[in-house]
Amino acid sequence: MHFSTKKGFAPAIAIIIALLVIGGGSYGIKKFSDKKTKKEVPPVTTGMPVPGTDTKETEVFEKVTTLQVRLDEQNTSGESGQAVLTQIGTSTVKVVINLTGKPSTVAQPAHIHIGACPTPGAVKYPLTNVDKGASQTEIPNMTLEQLLAELPLAVNVHKSATDVKTYVACGNIVKEETKSEMKEESAVKQSEMKVVYNTQGFSPESITVKKGETVVFENKTGKRASVASNDHPTHLLYPEFDQYKTDARGKDEFRFTFEKVGTWGYHDHLNASVRGTVIVTE
Repeated sequence: MHFSTKKGFAPAIAIIIALLVIGGGSYGIKKFSDKKTKKEVPPVTTGMPVPGTDTKETEVFEKVTTLQVRLDEQNTSGESGQAVLTQIGTSTVKVVINLTGKPSTVAQPAHIHIGACPTPGAVKYPLTNVDKGASQTEIPNMTLEQLLAELPLAVNVHKSATDVKTYVACGNIVKEETKSEMKEESAVKQSEMKVVYNTQGFSPESITVKKGETVVFENKTGKRASVASNDHPTHLLYPEFDQYKTDARGKDEFRFTFEKVGTWGYHDHLNASVRGTVIVTE
């Protein structure tokens, strides 16, 4: 009887051990899987405000993290280059300056100044001196978003510690979207030509534009005017080219984009003796 009891325990013990092994193995697999999953999950921000601000970390990461500032030569120094502003983490801005041309043999003071080039104002943030054309500075308790909120600001490099009044390179800190808007505005201006209508008539009297370009007619006569294509009074030479038919009716500025190639005579409908010509080419 005693012998059979031992024999009865053996299978039971074997089953328990097997279960423990299987369970342990499953646990081990799960633990390994969890570790792998954790490695693949990107770091999570705390959601707490950045030190010294009310801005949450998550908001900071959605903002711009790098800005490039072109440093133009000042006072025929022969030095120019760029400053790169990079946000490190959530509360530090790193400023790296590199100058090319004729780097000075002496250390040159550098700062972020209030105002704009070429004559910025007081120093806002001191930077590490530029030595042999380069410097690096970390501004603590700062984000690029905070810095941009303080514009206008400029990065400025001085000739030397003994001649800080002489600037050798300067560049305005500008928002990226502002740069983009400036480019778009510049492109618009390049694709527009202006004709001024004064008491002497249209000036220039004849202009040449490319198809798709816009001409701005500006009335400076002090009287009402309405620009329209020839012939008077039907305006059938280029029917669409008729200020009266547009939203600019009665206004002192009329913009028209020429989509038809040709030579188009026009006049002031209210003073038909005053005429001009727009030549449109491909």
